Amino acid sequence: MSQSLIHNSARVLEFDALRELLRGYASSPLGQARIAALSPSTDSTWIVEQQELTGEIREFRRVGGRFEFSGLLEVTKLVKKSRIAGAVLETTEIRDVLLVVDRAAEWREIAFHPPASMRTEWKRTRALSESVPDFTEFLRSFRNKIQPDGTLEDRASPELARVRREIEKQRRGIQESLRGYLRKLAEGGAAQEELVTIRGERFVIPVKIEQKRRVQGVVHGASSSGQTVFVEPLETIEQNNELVRLLDEEQAEIHRILLEMTRRIGEEAEGILVSADVLSELELQFAKARFAEEYNCVAVRLSGISEDQEEPCGDSRLGCPASAASLLLHNARHPLLERNLKLKGVAVIPITVELEGSRRQLVITGPNTGGKTVTLKTVGLLALMAQSGIPVPADRAEMPLFDAVLADIGDYQSIEQNLSTFSAHVTNIDFISRTATAQSLVLLDELGSATDPEEGAALAVAIAGHFGRIGCMTVISTHHTSLKV
Repeated sequence: MSQSLIHNSARVLEFDALRELLRGYASSPLGQARIAALSPSTDSTWIVEQQELTGEIREFRRVGGRFEFSGLLEVTKLVKKSRIAGAVLETTEIRDVLLVVDRAAEWREIAFHPPASMRTEWKRTRALSESVPDFTEFLRSFRNKIQPDGTLEDRASPELARVRREIEKQRRGIQESLRGYLRKLAEGGAAQEELVTIRGERFVIPVKIEQKRRVQGVVHGASSSGQTVFVEPLETIEQNNELVRLLDEEQAEIHRILLEMTRRIGEEAEGILVSADVLSELELQFAKARFAEEYNCVAVRLSGISEDQEEPCGDSRLGCPASAASLLLHNARHPLLERNLKLKGVAVIPITVELEGSRRQLVITGPNTGGKTVTLKTVGLLALMAQSGIPVPADRAEMPLFDAVLADIGDYQSIEQNLSTFSAHVTNIDFISRTATAQSLVLLDELGSATDPEEGAALAVAIAGHFGRIGCMTVISTHHTSLKV
């Protein structure tokens, strides 16, 4: 997505809260980061592609298709590090990269062999997935070498397996020697208990503090009570030295293996980064599909868009002809309100809005708490969702491609800027009036309020007339009779 909707009133329309709701349908940090970066666009081609991708994934899920995204992490920094000569990734870091590659390879198989029972085309998903390389040989070179907890398997290399066998053999020899030594000390009452322990990678035995002179060796510390010291007997010093040498050998081999693994990842860096991007995009689509299923959403049809070119008609400043662009929302619901009411077991009341042809301005009136502001916010938020490629909660949805969504909703009183509620509204509306074009959506709540009723009514009529002459789609709520008529 290259063309962001710069003026979108996202804060007042609670788009961040909607995005957070959508994030709840993603299980991995990789997908959640993709959703967090989602924003409305003016690129009609991108919007249509997003709608089609989500539709294909919804169909995939309908026929029982599933995919596991949990555990996928953002690996861009790790992969870029692997490109640096001499760089070494930790085993846990390599494991995280391999998980992304393994899932990408798994999805590649699904994308090339989708369920036969699907009723819709799979072209967008397949096109997206074709950029994932064939990782068969790459994954084979890592198979059975890293355990789930991030430690290297013995079979990671023949040399590592040999060294670890030697280490285990050496440890058993030291323990046998020390247990025999302990039995002799226990008979004389010098040993605190018949227990072999480790201090600083060296096997030691516990000896009573008053008996330590009876044991020839090196003291490696004392217990917290000070009643016991841990001694390495002279008889096992050489054995312990050999064990330390073997452990160093093991670490050197581990470093060599990790260096080689890191180099292999660096060689496939470009393909891995592309695959991670595909997976994050897919999880976004799966999240949108799950959201759409739960909230009974539909894809938004962009009105006034050429089906062949998927571009807005006409000049961007003049907009489409009045007959070309329409805003139709049938039984639309505000998703955040619907979520909150669901928790209380209450059904949300849907709204229907139709603006088409020469009818491009809607004035809503009614008592307080009658739903006027909710209607404005519903229209505005659904417009932002549509231009973010997100299905909207409605039975039918058709919208123009807006070049701006401009809203004046709520109390804008600013103590810091020394503005009253009325002045703040006027300042905001002034900005909207200078920004709006024929292709904009303007939402004005309680127009002309917070001042003298007669002055407010005159101002409301003038403002509504201004936006009417521009030709933008405008939804206004008001109490003023002069504006109603």
